[in-house]
Amino acid sequence: MEQLIPIASKLQDVFGALGQSTTIDLPQVVVIGSQSSGKSSVLESIVGRSFLPRGSGICTRRPLVLQLFNTSPHAAAASDGIGSDGLGGGEGDGELELRPGDEWGEFLHMPGKRLYDFNAIRSEIVRETERSTGKNKGISAHAIHLKICSPRVLHLTMVDLPGITKVAVGDQPEDIEVQIRAMCLNYISNPNAILLAVTAGNTDLANSDALQMARSVDPDGNRTIGVVTKVDLMDSGTDATEILQNRLVPLRRGYIAVMNRGQADIVKDVTIRVGLRKEMEFFRSHPAYRHLQHRCGTSNLAKSLNGILMHHIRDCLPEIKNRILNMMTDIQLELEAFGSTSHDKSGSVMGGEMLRLLSKFSSNFAACIEGKGTSSEGAEMNELYGGARISFIFNDVFARSLMAVDPFDGLSDDEIRTTICNANGPRRALFVPEISFDLLVRRQISRLEQPGLQCVDLVFDELQRMASQCEPTEFQRFPELRERMVETATSLLRRCVQPTQLMISNLVKIELSYINTSHPDFIGGSKAVARLMGRLTEERERTTPQGQRKTPKMNGSKMGESTSADLTSHFDAEHEDLLDDEHDGGLLNFIFRGKKDQKRVSNGRGFRSPGPPSIVQLPQVPDTMRQTDLPTDRERIETEIIKSLIESYFCIVRKNFIDMVPKTIMYFLVNHSRDSMQNELVSELYREANIADLMREAEDIAQRRKTCHEMRELLRKALDIVNEVRDFNTFK
Repeated sequence: MEQLIPIASKLQDVFGALGQSTTIDLPQVVVIGSQSSGKSSVLESIVGRSFLPRGSGICTRRPLVLQLFNTSPHAAAASDGIGSDGLGGGEGDGELELRPGDEWGEFLHMPGKRLYDFNAIRSEIVRETERSTGKNKGISAHAIHLKICSPRVLHLTMVDLPGITKVAVGDQPEDIEVQIRAMCLNYISNPNAILLAVTAGNTDLANSDALQMARSVDPDGNRTIGVVTKVDLMDSGTDATEILQNRLVPLRRGYIAVMNRGQADIVKDVTIRVGLRKEMEFFRSHPAYRHLQHRCGTSNLAKSLNGILMHHIRDCLPEIKNRILNMMTDIQLELEAFGSTSHDKSGSVMGGEMLRLLSKFSSNFAACIEGKGTSSEGAEMNELYGGARISFIFNDVFARSLMAVDPFDGLSDDEIRTTICNANGPRRALFVPEISFDLLVRRQISRLEQPGLQCVDLVFDELQRMASQCEPTEFQRFPELRERMVETATSLLRRCVQPTQLMISNLVKIELSYINTSHPDFIGGSKAVARLMGRLTEERERTTPQGQRKTPKMNGSKMGESTSADLTSHFDAEHEDLLDDEHDGGLLNFIFRGKKDQKRVSNGRGFRSPGPPSIVQLPQVPDTMRQTDLPTDRERIETEIIKSLIESYFCIVRKNFIDMVPKTIMYFLVNHSRDSMQNELVSELYREANIADLMREAEDIAQRRKTCHEMRELLRKALDIVNEVRDFNTFK
């Protein structure tokens, strides 16, 4: 399973070159800890060379993705022992002698350039850090990718992060702690990451920032390893045995103690190999750690990391393989959309391809309307799509809006009263004038035209939306053809809109041309009067005490068939209070007009003022006359009757309109554009003289096709790397 680690490192390179590093979460070891806790020293000990920036304060100011490759010709050397560098636990007499050029580093931002001088690697890290963060301790979340190749390292992929700090210094922002914690969480939240929580041994483990952050994303400790540094700096009489025995803050994978080079050793330029020897001797000779050799030393840390990472990669490879296959499928579909180059194709071949594209678009458009199509983004699974959106406009937008329209919107009782008065002309009519109902109901019916025309516009917009969604991906290659196709399709839809709107207007004109008062659903005059009388009776019964109620006598067998005399006697019996001397009378005056007027005149004789008669002066007649007095009982009753008739007839027309508008739109606009789309496109676009111009590829298509080919090859390479695991029996 040792070869699983280079598989992950190769995949890291492949997807880094693709710019897809965030698409596939490759397994890696993430190092976190407080500032000056020894994270960088741990990494240098694992590599065996000093190459990271050192100094006081914050040194790591950008994430460092470090890939370690073992270049030993014998793979077993990487796991069984590689000499006195301490990584394999070998003795000094078994050192692996290095020749110039056996170790080197390579940055991803400097591809192909090997740096054999590790001081140059340190300088490049500093230079690249200062390029984006400045020279005054600023930080950046943009990672630096470094690959170290050496026969002295194990196959590991690690990420070194800036140390957690509390107080901002230099150019650091005031929320430096929040930014660093957010940066660390961005890496450790990856469920495929192994967390290396570094804590200094001379500090209280309960105050460890690294363990706190690790526990926040890995509460069960399944992917967290504790590293205790600076155990040689602990006070006399104290040691880290309780931590190493996993008693203090237990971790599922336990703790490993390491001893890094001190600042004095760095000043004296003590090499890593010498430092590792001193570390090995320290743990072997220390009485507290002598019996815990398997939990001490950089070599054991590297081996533990390697084993954990191998098992982790083994579990993650199936998912990685599935993601690679999905990416390859997407790239293949894009390549198929780009097709082959059209420079060498004949006119007949290009013409055939054009006809195929136009036919495919027309079929997609028809299928989308009928509900048989699918979108490339899978929108039909999350929202209404295609013809269902038109149905939504018909039922949930148009019909619901019309049903919410009040038959008397924009029509007040005073306007109805004035219209009735105008319809009477110079004299009072015996009955409610029919012309007033005709005028008022026409006015309300005409209000339905505008919503119908708006419904046409909404469906037109949806058809344009569907046309854009139905474009085959191949149209990306031919921008001129796509532009002309969109123009032709839009022109067809616009031509269909005009007759549709004309038919909607005609529907309203048809209703206005003849007010059918004989409609079986129309309430009619007698029923309107009967309904009004019934409502007045109910109001009378609610307001009159039980003992004072009078029983009305109706001569008609049915309420709807009452004669005028019946209505008059009923009105006399129930509503005598409405017929006072201050009004012209109510419904009684429909038949018996003038009785009380005569009585008033006769009663008025004999009351004359003494003296000579005065001259009567009439007031000035206004230019605009409006009824200002309160409506009489007769006028109120006439208004209610007219309103009942208007409401009844308006509901009939509205019901017909809600039914006919969708049918009109479907026939004149939707179905006609669907059936005529292909013929329209072919007749307008398929002309031999224009084929070459329309089928000319976009300038960037060739480059995009080349990029897709390269990405497909890189993905195939990544898939081959993953398939290497099949040579090992790792899935037992």
